[in-house]
Amino acid sequence: MKKLSLLLMTFCLLMVLSSCKKHSSSANVTGTITVTINGTSQTFNLGAVAHVDHTGDFYSLSLIGVQSTSVANSIIAEVTVSSPIIAGTYTAANSQADISYTLASGSIYQYDGTEGSNATIVIKSISSTNVQGTFSGTLKIITGDGAATQTLTNGTFNLNITSGG
Repeated sequence: MKKLSLLLMTFCLLMVLSSCKKHSSSANVTGTITVTINGTSQTFNLGAVAHVDHTGDFYSLSLIGVQSTSVANSIIAEVTVSSPIIAGTYTAANSQADISYTLASGSIYQYDGTEGSNATIVIKSISSTNVQGTFSGTLKIITGDGAATQTLTNGTFNLNITSGG
């Protein structure tokens, strides 16, 4: 329940930030997230950013993006481990990776730990300012209406990093 609340708060924050009026003509693109969802290629470049945090004994990396101003679907991929995040493979099976896909309609798909649900995030490179890699997973609906699962393949990200904690 705590994780769902965090995801919903993050989604709401992204919606507020993406709706703010900008004073420059540049697009709000600080990175790229692309993924094929159920066979359809999609991008989540609006407000796309990575956030690194170190709180207590945990290190986390969150990859966040919204599809567009007209299609408010969002994606969040997260790595949480007990040591600094480095290049490597992180899986939901090891309780290190999670992916959430939220539709503008309010339906939320996420790795839920049941058979047939999975999430993998591969960090190919990470520095203090940028992270690049791939991700995939089979997410199950946890709230709302829609198909029972969403299959994510060929996910890639190249994001600027912000830091906290």
